[in-house]
Amino acid sequence: MHIDLFGVVLFLHITVAIIAFAMAGVFHAALPAMSRAENVSQMRPWAAIVHRLDPLFPLFALLLLGLGVWLVHLGHGTDDAFSFKDGWVVTAIVALVVVEGLAGATLAPTAKKLVAKVHDSADGALSDELRRLAMSPKIWFPGHIATFGFLGVVFLMAAKPAGEWAWLFPAVGAVVGVALAKLQLDRLAVAGSGDVPAQRAAAEAATEARA
Repeated sequence: MHIDLFGVVLFLHITVAIIAFAMAGVFHAALPAMSRAENVSQMRPWAAIVHRLDPLFPLFALLLLGLGVWLVHLGHGTDDAFSFKDGWVVTAIVALVVVEGLAGATLAPTAKKLVAKVHDSADGALSDELRRLAMSPKIWFPGHIATFGFLGVVFLMAAKPAGEWAWLFPAVGAVVGVALAKLQLDRLAVAGSGDVPAQRAAAEAATEARA
């Protein structure tokens, strides 16, 4: 049995991607759970999960980037060699940097504010600000763009399309992410149609999204 370094690094790269998507799944479960919460105590466990996951995403993004660069280096001279001149490689790197930059600028500070607000709030009914933060497009949209945009990047790594087409797949993933985030926010607004604070939060979230 022959095991080379390229195969080991590829295994690590895939493993990190699987773990990252698993964390994203938990994060996407936390968002609607907090938005549907009827009181602060119901939000606390999910806020604790978000608090633990949020700083891990940039770390895993750096691991993916580092392992990917290593794979490009190790791939020289192999039958399936690829390089930084290949359009799909450049697109994957740019997509990773752009998505993480967007998440760092919008998702991370808003999520931290939400977690801090839950921590500082007394048990009882949710305040208007807490509901608004739980349904903030600054959390929902970047989170969905990251997950589905990275699915597009996974397709790039599997299919290795020509450079002029490579950008299309992360872009389509990002559009799908935005559409799904908006659909969920709209459904949450309808579900809380009898709840005046929820209606107000949904209206403010919609206003933010259009701004």
